[in-house]
Amino acid sequence: MQTSVERLEGERARITVTVPAADVDAAIARAYTDIAKKLRIPGFRPGKAPRPVIDTHVGPKAVLAEAQDEVVSESYGRAVSHEDLRTVGHPDVGELELIEPGRDYTYTAEVQLRPELTLTSTEGFTVTVPTRSATDREVDAQIEHTRERFATLEAVEQPAGESGFVLISFTGTIDGEAYEGNVVDKYLYELGKGLMPKEFDEAIVGTKAGESAVAEFEVPDTSSNQEFVGKQARFEIEVHEVKARVLPELDDEFAASAGGFDSLEEYRNDVREKLDSAKEAGHVREVENAVVRELVSRVEGEVPEEMVAARANSMMRDFLGNLEERGIPLQQYVEITGVAPAQIQDDITHQAGGRIREELALEALFRAQGLEVSESDIDDAVREIAGGDEAAADRLRDELAENGALPMVREQIMHRKALKWLMDSVAVVEEERS
Repeated sequence: MQTSVERLEGERARITVTVPAADVDAAIARAYTDIAKKLRIPGFRPGKAPRPVIDTHVGPKAVLAEAQDEVVSESYGRAVSHEDLRTVGHPDVGELELIEPGRDYTYTAEVQLRPELTLTSTEGFTVTVPTRSATDREVDAQIEHTRERFATLEAVEQPAGESGFVLISFTGTIDGEAYEGNVVDKYLYELGKGLMPKEFDEAIVGTKAGESAVAEFEVPDTSSNQEFVGKQARFEIEVHEVKARVLPELDDEFAASAGGFDSLEEYRNDVREKLDSAKEAGHVREVENAVVRELVSRVEGEVPEEMVAARANSMMRDFLGNLEERGIPLQQYVEITGVAPAQIQDDITHQAGGRIREELALEALFRAQGLEVSESDIDDAVREIAGGDEAAADRLRDELAENGALPMVREQIMHRKALKWLMDSVAVVEEERS
């Protein structure tokens, strides 16, 4: 197969492909075989009808058209891989002439190429990220979080506040009549959580142990019992205890309870070590994200809408597929999150545009620094995808070449090499964040 490429204006190219006669004839033979298997012709077993009979039933042009589809689709993918063209969208092949047996077949396709943006500068990359060591404030916050888990509820001699706990009994009526389950005895109720209408909480606030209160309100439409909505509710409440969270003392005893440590100092050191380890693991990612943002801010040029739309469609399919795997219908997801489908699409489109701009920025850096992708790099990448199996890697490389996907492998290698150059070159400033 022979190929040639002519660069056109506006990031477009015209690729000319010539398929040898032998490959054309092989495709025609396969087309006759495939059609013969589908036909049911009296006097012939499936797949055994000769070409003249098939021509009579479906017409020779129909067979050649099927063969031509195969010739173009397979040769185009290989041509794109051979010429290392990173295309956007589908090729425009125009009106194709029909293939002929025994003759080479030549066609042209115009394609949109992935744009090559430029950078205002490739020097002086400096980023500021949070320190990779835990601060005293972070250690204290982690310990305080653990104290909350070990907190106990204890009765206190003080009025009930807008938040906190009360031990109550109450009797309720709806429009003056009792209902099933209207009497509740010694129930631990948490104020300020919206468990009951606000009038219920307001009646309790300010009461002390041994006192009583009355709450009256119209049942709101958020009630779980729709029969009560709009009716007048009355609750006679008896407050048995006002309770408050009591945190354990920060001492050696707490350290022993929290993690089996001999002393509070030993516990604090362990918390610091774990936080340091977690921050160290995320430090590289913090730097990477920051320096890529800096790189993107230096990009000149626009991202084609067609690229963004194609990426957004792919990301939306992945998103919906993920929901399906988790057994969550889209409508249920919308109800849970409160995010409308149109907003989901807008968010994904925005993310798609951002990701593509990052990729194009890395590719611009790759070119500006004169970096290269060798055939060995591609072999290594394909082998990695194939799980290290040499035979599988050989088959995979041939499939990628046939599908026109080898340039995508090269693209991913470009991104990795450009990112490595960035990470090796960036000056990192660490600072404590409040």
